Amino acid sequence: MSVLILRIIEKLLIIYFGLYILFDIGMYVYALFFFLTRKKKLKPGDAKFDKVSVVIPAYNEEVSIEACLRAMTRMNYPDYEIIVVNDGSTDKTLEVLHNILRLEPAPVKTSNASVPTKKIKQVWKDAHLPVIVVDKINGGKADAINAGINLSEGKYICTVDADSILSPDALLNAVKPFIKNPETIVSGGQLAVLNGLQIRNNKTENTGLPKNPLVQWQIIEYIKSFLISRLAFSKINALLIMSGAFSVFKKKDLMEIGGFLNPENRHPVITSYLGPNKSTVCEDMEIVVRLWRYARDNKRKVKTAFVPEAVCWTEVPESPRNLFKQRSRWHQGLGETLWLHKTMLFDPRYGTTGLIAMPYYLLFEFVSPLIKIFALVFLAVALTNDLVHTRWLLLMIASIMLLTALIMSSVTVVIEYANARNTTGKDALRYKNFSGWMKLMLYGIVSEFSYAFFRILAQMDGMVKWIKGYKNWNKFQRKGIVIIKETES
Repeated sequence: MSVLILRIIEKLLIIYFGLYILFDIGMYVYALFFFLTRKKKLKPGDAKFDKVSVVIPAYNEEVSIEACLRAMTRMNYPDYEIIVVNDGSTDKTLEVLHNILRLEPAPVKTSNASVPTKKIKQVWKDAHLPVIVVDKINGGKADAINAGINLSEGKYICTVDADSILSPDALLNAVKPFIKNPETIVSGGQLAVLNGLQIRNNKTENTGLPKNPLVQWQIIEYIKSFLISRLAFSKINALLIMSGAFSVFKKKDLMEIGGFLNPENRHPVITSYLGPNKSTVCEDMEIVVRLWRYARDNKRKVKTAFVPEAVCWTEVPESPRNLFKQRSRWHQGLGETLWLHKTMLFDPRYGTTGLIAMPYYLLFEFVSPLIKIFALVFLAVALTNDLVHTRWLLLMIASIMLLTALIMSSVTVVIEYANARNTTGKDALRYKNFSGWMKLMLYGIVSEFSYAFFRILAQMDGMVKWIKGYKNWNKFQRKGIVIIKETES
């Protein structure tokens, strides 16, 4: 009987991991096809670009806010405003903002349809630049974004993290999907690793490949996540995650569903969907899922868009402790969002969102680390009881992992190369020659045998924190980006 149970488990695991690999390879092949065949994009003069309000929530960002603002104030976009929301920082964030800007007191202007937030203490406006600075009581990232939305005047809302830098055409490219298709509810671009970059004459440039292996692995991870999986989900109209570091929404849509989720937000849509006093440590995924849910409930035909040409550089953790906390928080947020919107799972009313995206993120993302650990334990038990041939099993596992790593890494290299030829900001890409591409592929292979296990442990920690209802955001300490002034030699 025990042998029969083991064989059943064995077959189930084979089916699970077989589907997992086929799904991933399918996304890689599709992404490769897209990058090799994509068509000419919309030009700035082809349509009217409405005003965008860029909301930058800032909590203890004294080392990064200057570089972020330098990039934002030089965007290639005809009409935009920047709203920096200082969310009760305890460092010198507000002091830095006053030093780099020419701020003058301004009135607090919000509409009757504004979303409730923590109290705003003061508002300033720059004398020459389209920049507004808001100082408010700490309420968390979602609360800070909502405060910025309340003060905004643009048709579109773009959320940007204070430790991120947009390439000059990023905003332009991210708004294009809304113009090409009015059914678009959210758009976002490619996130690239900022660590090791510097700004010279207001342009990003690299100083060589970072030596920290954790940063190298995250570079591969970001390429796979953004250039491949999110692109594929976007094309089948099932994209559930748009990075909070860089996303664009219609203000009208955000106000209809009550803005970003925080415990103080008691908008009717939020309370009817989720109940009172709900929150999440990853507001960027929840807001996209809620937009999908609200639109489909109201029988609206909508879509999301991932735009590879829109590049956002963001700082990633460099220490194992900070990286572990970040990946744990991401996985916890995934669990929270799936649970908050669990009624969408397998529901045909929500189209590919409910039938494909939600089940995929549940089965192949959220519970994946648990199944992987179970598979390792199962193999250990089978080996201990001589139920499998040890040498052949280990050889098969090593071969599958190596083959998978080779396929994923080589396709990743090709896709990154194809994207580098067409993306604004490509001068900052680290991989411009043959040795660079080989290093990229090598790091991808090595990560499958090393970093992958580290990530599994972090994700398991996130699952435990989700079960316990842990709500700490776990912000990691940033180094910032080197700025070389124009006057320096």
